[in-house]
Amino acid sequence: MHFKNLILLTIAVLMQQSCYLDFEDRGPGFDIRQISVGQNSIYFKREIRGRNYEGLSISSDGDLCNGPSPRTDFFLDSLDVDGVFYKVEADKLYIYSYTAFTPPQSDDFPVKIVQNVYSPPAQFDEERIKKLGYTELLFTNESLKSCSK
Repeated sequence: MHFKNLILLTIAVLMQQSCYLDFEDRGPGFDIRQISVGQNSIYFKREIRGRNYEGLSISSDGDLCNGPSPRTDFFLDSLDVDGVFYKVEADKLYIYSYTAFTPPQSDDFPVKIVQNVYSPPAQFDEERIKKLGYTELLFTNESLKSCSK
């Protein structure tokens, strides 16, 4: 009976691993969303590498394949970049998220970004945030693209 449980556990682990192999074999995936803030175009960029890395940046560079730069971009490096909401008012971009984006090293980002972090996540009220005019930033794995530079 004990040996039978071990075999079932092994099969379950192998099945789980095979579900991830297709995504890992594709290599890194990228996605981008453009929004207008005042007279500027700003881009949310997402990068996924396998199942263990996901990053999100706010950039003024519209090239999907240019990764985040610590000098010029706001960056969030996390296993979970879900739960990011934004709204635009005049020339400001308001961010509401679980984790704060790391600001760029330079002070010359073209728009003012105001960050609000909800902590702990249990205090988050999506309905209230949407009533305040925030939009959820949504990315899907189906929209991921590859880059070849």
